[in-house]
Amino acid sequence: MKTKNYTIFNKDSRELSKFIDADSIDFIVFSPPYWNLRNYGYDGQIGYEQTYDEYLADMKRVFHECFSVLKDGRFMVINIGTVVSNDGMKLIAADFLKNCVDVGFIFRKDVIWHKPRGTTKWQRGATQFSQSPYPLMFNTNINHEYILIFQKGKKEEQNFKDTPRFNKRFVRKVCYSVWDMPPVNSPKLDEKHVAPYPEELPRRLILLFTFKGDKVLDPFSGCGTANKIALELGRKTIAVELSRPYCDLIKKKLTAVKFGSYDTEDIYKESEELTAKLSRANMEKAYKEYLKHKKIFEGTIKKQNR
Repeated sequence: MKTKNYTIFNKDSRELSKFIDADSIDFIVFSPPYWNLRNYGYDGQIGYEQTYDEYLADMKRVFHECFSVLKDGRFMVINIGTVVSNDGMKLIAADFLKNCVDVGFIFRKDVIWHKPRGTTKWQRGATQFSQSPYPLMFNTNINHEYILIFQKGKKEEQNFKDTPRFNKRFVRKVCYSVWDMPPVNSPKLDEKHVAPYPEELPRRLILLFTFKGDKVLDPFSGCGTANKIALELGRKTIAVELSRPYCDLIKKKLTAVKFGSYDTEDIYKESEELTAKLSRANMEKAYKEYLKHKKIFEGTIKKQNR
């Protein structure tokens, strides 16, 4: 399906160059299928029932195709977590880094996506440790993922004459290498996607690596989160998804989006009124946290005094 501002391909991301022109994409952002962890429900999928080497080989094909369709000097960003296996932890980010460099990308930066305590599900390994809290039994809840930033070629000189400056609040929010963002643990029933990521993640990245009117590609679109955000920010977008039902979902989602509709006041505007508004919101959030912990503390004291 193709419209003025978005295109949806029900195709395989291992063959991007067959249906997307070379050097035509301004920015690529995606969270790929996890290795041997989730069944996305269609034949030929990457990751499920593959060996780790097969998974990496398929993903390297995708990286090669991404390199082909991306414009020179522009960026590709991958969000990926660590996977637990019977053979030990798989630090997929490290292997992705090597393979992306092998196909020609320059590794520029990494960011840690930190999922604050209480926002992630309690995992089996940490449960086992909590039940047997002894030396050699240590395990953790994994509440972080990696955001890997790559560039094709070198950055060209830019003319920022007509480009608005980010305000200080936004700069301070993104300039540290750890981003605190709650995950999406309970997707809407009409989406049914097993691994959605929060809208804030692609929003920050699209703002940081594109201009209005640029073309954003997600080669593993899933439920179309990155594509939706791109449209809201006034960017054109291409969704590539191997699952037909997910393509239908993406179409439904993108059809409802008004191009360029996102209010960027908190990203560009500098004003005392806005600063006060955001400070007030942060204070209210902190107060709610205080009340929560006050209740826990008082409950503990009551138990001790019984």
